[in-house]
Amino acid sequence: MLIAVEDEPGEGQLRAMLESAGHRVLTAADGAAALRILSAHPCDLVLCDALLPDMDGFEVCRAIKQAPATRHIAVLLLLAGDDDIQRERALQAGADDVVTKPVERALLLTLVRAQLRLARLDDQVHDLEGLVMTLARAVEDREQSSAGLAEKVAHWATQLGSAIELPDDQLTLLYKAALLHDVGTLSVPVDVLSKGGRLDPGEFSQVKRHPVVGEQILGALPRSDQLLPAVRHHHERVDGAGYPDGLGGNDIPLFARVIAIADAFVAMTSDRPYRGRLSRKEAVGILRQGAGKQWDAGLVERFLKLVEKRDVETAREARTAG
Repeated sequence: MLIAVEDEPGEGQLRAMLESAGHRVLTAADGAAALRILSAHPCDLVLCDALLPDMDGFEVCRAIKQAPATRHIAVLLLLAGDDDIQRERALQAGADDVVTKPVERALLLTLVRAQLRLARLDDQVHDLEGLVMTLARAVEDREQSSAGLAEKVAHWATQLGSAIELPDDQLTLLYKAALLHDVGTLSVPVDVLSKGGRLDPGEFSQVKRHPVVGEQILGALPRSDQLLPAVRHHHERVDGAGYPDGLGGNDIPLFARVIAIADAFVAMTSDRPYRGRLSRKEAVGILRQGAGKQWDAGLVERFLKLVEKRDVETAREARTAG
């Protein structure tokens, strides 16, 4: 943790408060020194005075938040008083919170503890993002014919999620779930995944296990619980004839119903080991035929409008380019 304040007595008091709570503290006499220290020493949090000898704390905060190497560091700005204008200025500069003088020990330690907890949560999220991409690449690396398909499924699933007005945080989760929906195929032999003909009953049984295996793989990761239902149930059918649990209708989680449609469309319009790609017209026809049986009818209707809109845009772009 780094403290940058204008007066030595204030610095000493703050340092004593924080060290008494078990925090390791570095100090800087001005803004330039604070930025130099941050470039050389990893810090979880900066407590910065709004008034410094060389530059104000707002500039220091802005510099910290704009630099890629330090933008993740929490910044608490020390204000001379509880001034709404100064508080707003601090937040606009990127401060995570403000502390007013005279500093109350209990309040300061509470704010510091909260910011450090948020930082740990952010680290967990970033770790999950990295694991998501690593697992998605692992699936594609095993079977070259599937390269890029998970990304396409995630794209179409997110487009459909947006069309049904899912909020941004849900769209982010949907994207991750779609990207990882087939992670369980890591347990299926490559020769089965890449087989050119019809699967025999034993091989199909292996393939049918992949949603459950995918759930087990992701279940071991931190903060992945919201992805699990979509991964487990993306092969269910609304008529109850799907797998692994034979769920039907709205008992199938929404994300799973969305991903099932996107997955089917991408698979049908891509070259697969067991057949060549279908035309978009053929794929649209199959989705229409399966609406209300294999796939959610309302979602299919929304999805086909998206496909039609995209085809119109593509045709317009082609005419413009020509």
